[in-house]
Amino acid sequence: ETKNICEIYTDASFDSNINLATYGIVIIQNSKIIKTFSKQCKKKIENSTESEIFAIFQAMNVIESNLIKQINNKKIMIKTDCSGAKQILESTNGRIFKQDIELYNKIKETYRRILVKANTYNKEFSVQWIPRDQNKKAHKCAYKALQNLKMQGCNAIITEKKTLLKVLKKFKTKQCKVLIYLCLIANENKEVIRTQRDVAKALGATASSICIIYKELISLNILKKICNGKYLLNLKWDSKWV
Repeated sequence: ETKNICEIYTDASFDSNINLATYGIVIIQNSKIIKTFSKQCKKKIENSTESEIFAIFQAMNVIESNLIKQINNKKIMIKTDCSGAKQILESTNGRIFKQDIELYNKIKETYRRILVKANTYNKEFSVQWIPRDQNKKAHKCAYKALQNLKMQGCNAIITEKKTLLKVLKKFKTKQCKVLIYLCLIANENKEVIRTQRDVAKALGATASSICIIYKELISLNILKKICNGKYLLNLKWDSKWV
């Protein structure tokens, strides 16, 4: 029986190397797809579970703003392949979004609010787990969005070779030398695992001068600090021009 049923399939894609996440949502009403969309998670996402819960949050926003008020929707179900999603939404412990407790609380508040509204409108609302192979449309939606974003990012950096070279030309010899050295010692994930003191010693520079150059690179979004002694080079290069 599919009459008066609205199913919202959600999924997310997450790239841990660049902390980029996207979500996909497919809305099916009485067995017919009425809407499909995908977007980038604009909040800071730390792992795949957070991206999955954020996708559910976006689905709940759609439900609260529109779907729950529609007379023909007697049963509204969010379907996700994220195991433990319902427990996370109902949990009193902040196991995820530790860097953004305000967002986590907002997500849980939205979930509770919809439960109350569903009861008020005499409707059924639930979050259900489904196997991954039953969530292919939402997965494809989220995955494609992530690949498109990554491609856009790569193209932007590759096509802006001239811009990067202009920046390098403005740098003094010492600044260029530092950036080139960082590129050479970065691992396959573009991580530079060296303290500033180690870099200074390797280049025969003072620690204070390296500190200043690091700050300049960070301000230009070329370098990102992960923690002490670990940095991420925000550069992508192509074999055509390296």
